[in-house]
Amino acid sequence: MENVKQCPFCAEVVNVKAHVCKHCQSFLGGGDVNKDGSMVKVRLKTPDKIYIGEIFIPSHLGRVSDVINDSRSFIVLSNAREETKSADTILGILAINKTVIEWVRFLGSS
Repeated sequence: MENVKQCPFCAEVVNVKAHVCKHCQSFLGGGDVNKDGSMVKVRLKTPDKIYIGEIFIPSHLGRVSDVINDSRSFIVLSNAREETKSADTILGILAINKTVIEWVRFLGSS
């Protein structure tokens, strides 16, 4: 089994030459990956909470809706904070399962 390796993120077996895990879509390194894109500010709602933060939009996707609808299971918010009635709670970086997101509102480019 010299042609395979274990993904460090999901522990599934992938080809040793893989740059992206076919199971969890995590970047495994190597290759020439285009990291061009922009950060956009969004507000999103899950069943019990509302969050505000920034999402990275790769240049090959271009829109928030493209990131929401891509094959990855999670969306990552940076500079995230949770809205509460009294004061926002600063969270930093937050990964949210896309299946629990009820809506997303674009708030502008960072």
